[in-house]
Amino acid sequence: MINNDQKGFDQLFDMYHKKVYFFCIKNGLSTEDSEEIVQEVFLKFWNSRDGIDPNKNVQSYLYTIARNTLFDEFKNRIKRKAAEDYQLHILQPSYNTQETVAYNELEELIAKTLRSLPEKRKLVFEMSRYKGLSNKEIAEQMGITVKTVEAHLTLALQEFRTVFKQAEIIGLAGIMLAILG
Repeated sequence: MINNDQKGFDQLFDMYHKKVYFFCIKNGLSTEDSEEIVQEVFLKFWNSRDGIDPNKNVQSYLYTIARNTLFDEFKNRIKRKAAEDYQLHILQPSYNTQETVAYNELEELIAKTLRSLPEKRKLVFEMSRYKGLSNKEIAEQMGITVKTVEAHLTLALQEFRTVFKQAEIIGLAGIMLAILG
């Protein structure tokens, strides 16, 4: 590989790429991952060509690069898996009895408040928050103006805030309002 010899590199690649590929397969990588590692190994080899001692065994140098690249790949997979597991753990609901009771009480309070709203306001709120319709879509379906839809939503949210404040469950209610509002 003297003088950045591309032809020599191509010959080296032809001689060793299958060996490096099967080394990766033998160490548990899929065919696609093995192909990527082979590319990475030869890229690293090419980038470090100036520091390679021509008197050393090229094959063992390639295997060393492959082994280190495999280690890096497995470490990255472990980190990604740990991050995914952590995120899933965070997102899973806690089944603490006190939290469950509080959540159920809040859910009942929301249902009760919703039932107490005037029929048109309740319908507008449900179409907006539960069905995900836009104010314009609601106005068209109900035959009212967009401003009327906005007014109904504002009044409904004010009612929820008042009820939550009276029930002194502002912390959890704030979260629910963020979801509902």
